[in-house]
Amino acid sequence: MTNRRDCLKALAAVPALVAGLTGSLAAAKKISISLDLVERLKTVGGSAYLKVKERELLFIRDSEETVKVLDPLCTHKKCTVEYDSGSRTLVCPCHGSQYALSGKVLKGPSKADLTSYEATLADGRITISLED
Repeated sequence: MTNRRDCLKALAAVPALVAGLTGSLAAAKKISISLDLVERLKTVGGSAYLKVKERELLFIRDSEETVKVLDPLCTHKKCTVEYDSGSRTLVCPCHGSQYALSGKVLKGPSKADLTSYEATLADGRITISLED
């Protein structure tokens, strides 16, 4: 699981991440991020919390070809979920809710799924659609 210190380290990379975004942030619906800017996402099982367009998002490299992107706030009491690479689930450290990588609730007390965002991985870049 990712601890708060790892989260803070990942957030420290935000200035470099912002510099690597493609297109106008004000009008962009799709944003592209280079894997070179986020070392933890270069390998399967890696995850990182990144702030993109005023949103903190959780990126999870779940296979060689795919990355999942989710809103990391638990829908129960808004604690930040953590990725457990061993079980490949998202776990809320506050009250124990668990979510699948798709964002679907696996175990309560949460009743609502996490918001997930469409993401593609190609040519060393993650492209995400921020349309809700």
